[in-house]
Amino acid sequence: MNENVISELCLYLINNINEDVSVSELARMLHYNKFYLIREFKKYTGFTISEFINYVRVYNSIDPLVFSDDTILKIALSNGFHSSEYYSEKFKDVIGTAPLRFRKIFSLLMSAAQNDVSVENLQMIKEEFTKFKDYQNYLNGMKDMSLKTLKQDKPKVKILKTTVM
Repeated sequence: MNENVISELCLYLINNINEDVSVSELARMLHYNKFYLIREFKKYTGFTISEFINYVRVYNSIDPLVFSDDTILKIALSNGFHSSEYYSEKFKDVIGTAPLRFRKIFSLLMSAAQNDVSVENLQMIKEEFTKFKDYQNYLNGMKDMSLKTLKQDKPKVKILKTTVM
């Protein structure tokens, strides 16, 4: 197995992110042994297949979480999660805080930006949004990256641990 196969698999997973695809189905589709596929995917990307899927799903859920009034359940279901509990657990694993807290923090940041245009406040907001923009660009740019770069440059996204409230 080579980088091109793993790159194609990553693209397939990104383009079909809301589909329920098992590792067995992926292995059959690619004509590889399931355990070999799992091992090679981790070797090239630094993610397990399910971690990769959850990362992409979580980051796809950020816009509706921040910019809509949809319920957590609706956002979870529309992004391929089967329950709000599992979504919340994975969101916290990836982002470092629960989705409702994340929504509240960004709401407070946006409100603060509108009411207090101090340089310090704007810098804090810019830093938080930049972290997410960088990671979103990372996910969107995976098609153009070599998988060794993907593994080495996997961002650490545990943020928002500071108390904003």
